[in-house]
Amino acid sequence: MRQLIQYLRSFKALLLELYKNKVLLVILCLVFVGILFFVLKNKKIISFLKKYKGIIYHFFMLVVVVVLVLFDVLVIFDRKDLSLQDIKGIEYHEKQINLYDASGCENFFYDYEGNIVEAQNGSYMSNWIACTAGQKITRNGIATNVVCYFDREKKFIKRVDSYGQATIVVPDDDRIAYVRIAVQPANDRVIVFGSMISDQNINGNYYSIPELKISDRNLINDYTIIKSPNGTLWKIRVNDDGSITTEDVTSVISPVSLPMDFPEYEISGSSISKEDFFIALKDETKSGNNYFFIMSPSGDVKWYKAIPNWVYNFRKIEYSDGTIRYAYADRIAPDSENPANIVLMDENFNVINSNIHPLQYGSINVNDSLIDIHDYKIIDDNHYILMARTKSKVNNIPSENGKDCYVYNTVVQEQKDGQVILQWESIDHPELYNIAIIEDDYSKTSEDRYADYVHINSVVVDPNTFDLLISCRHMGLIKIDRTTGEILWVMGRKRNDIKGMTDEQVGLYQHDARYTEDGSITIFDNSGGKDNNSRVCRYWIDEKNLTLEKCEIFETPYKSSTMGSATLLDDESDTYLICYGSGGEDIVFEERCFSNNSVKMKFKFKDGQKIYRIFTGKETTPVKR
Repeated sequence: MRQLIQYLRSFKALLLELYKNKVLLVILCLVFVGILFFVLKNKKIISFLKKYKGIIYHFFMLVVVVVLVLFDVLVIFDRKDLSLQDIKGIEYHEKQINLYDASGCENFFYDYEGNIVEAQNGSYMSNWIACTAGQKITRNGIATNVVCYFDREKKFIKRVDSYGQATIVVPDDDRIAYVRIAVQPANDRVIVFGSMISDQNINGNYYSIPELKISDRNLINDYTIIKSPNGTLWKIRVNDDGSITTEDVTSVISPVSLPMDFPEYEISGSSISKEDFFIALKDETKSGNNYFFIMSPSGDVKWYKAIPNWVYNFRKIEYSDGTIRYAYADRIAPDSENPANIVLMDENFNVINSNIHPLQYGSINVNDSLIDIHDYKIIDDNHYILMARTKSKVNNIPSENGKDCYVYNTVVQEQKDGQVILQWESIDHPELYNIAIIEDDYSKTSEDRYADYVHINSVVVDPNTFDLLISCRHMGLIKIDRTTGEILWVMGRKRNDIKGMTDEQVGLYQHDARYTEDGSITIFDNSGGKDNNSRVCRYWIDEKNLTLEKCEIFETPYKSSTMGSATLLDDESDTYLICYGSGGEDIVFEERCFSNNSVKMKFKFKDGQKIYRIFTGKETTPVKR
């Protein structure tokens, strides 16, 4: 369908170009007339037409019907762009200041000689209003005819009867500097410059469109766009209650302008957030491409890029100085043995650095070490927190009594200006071997089989202490001193240093640990719920005393054994943006309000593609001042 629409759009554009090019249009008409003249002069053609006129007529009508249907399809699926100037009754309103000041009004009139006389009909003279020749002044409400003009010294010049008109025009007299208008007192009295009074409750300039008609096309994905004189494009949306709202879609890409293999998706409901979504496909499209793109809260594509590789964790980043960056993890192929890099782009999506990776340091050897693309943090253009894993032969596993074993060593490396300033390695902490919940039979390891006993999947900086919190799928949460690399505490199923917690409150194969604004920690708990359903867990922990102060657990209706994320959007209603990773065939992510268990928005790809994690808005890594 998208290809058909694109063909129709091209045909439509060709017709428009022909119409604009008058010379070419005349030539084509002459050619058509010449062909028609030749046909009418040819007896054989005339005989053929007479013999099969019925068939030719029906064929011609069929072609006409097909063309009309195709153009109707084009009208339905092609975004309609209108200009405000094309709509009848359009009026531009500048932000106006109410010139009326009740405290400056006086209870009298002026006669035609400038003498003060008794006021009539409950009216009085307004305050002094500075004005210039030719200026329009509009007032609301009932008013008398008395309008008086004065010079710079506020000396009377003349009185002009306005005959009850709402708008008066200051006479063409350079002496005039002030005007006073007879008005009746009222709380809603307004006097403004201009030919109309705009809505005083609206902050800023605006347009009124009295004859704008909203039809069914505004209720579906194909929408009407109105273009304002400054070039801004506005999407008209009709809400369920009948009210009309607008959205700036200047940078939105029309669906029919997207590539043929761009992944089709469906959205139900609407986001409670005003922030964009940053989406990166874990799976290729049918053509073999991978896409990552920016989607507006209403579901429109604003920017996209196609690459042949796997893409993880496409996000928007704001540095502490306000600089905007975009980044993503780029892996050459789904085979975990292939290397990957973090790609950093500027605010205009120009690549700044396409080769951000862990530096050779400690057990990291460039030749046999893998960057772990599950997560990363970009602090500035030359300061990163990255994750990696190395194939390591170790002999410090307590249960193996000094025997050589083979494990994947999890590494967290912080580098700045090309230098490693922190490197934490899991094999330096033998106590971790015994708390893995799977991949913990080290006796069966070999050079051909490495135990992935940690499996890190996220890293976050504590906004208060600036230490690191990592989420390890096969262990739990581990807090790390950012200066010494010391393990401060562990919260897992086989080791839990947080007092006051039950095993059921601890995540199982969890992902995506995050700190919220109030210092609490959230996780997407993949399998800790009833019947292994996924949960969203939130913990308030007294980290000084290692005590659980409060815990909230929200069950979801889906099972997601791998991947996933949870972002708190609204604290009051317990609304989270949840990515379900591998779980749920009919869902990729949703905004779920747990206070009443309602779904605000739901997103899925029609061909079943998945994403590792969903991001919205800007991410800022806390920086110690």
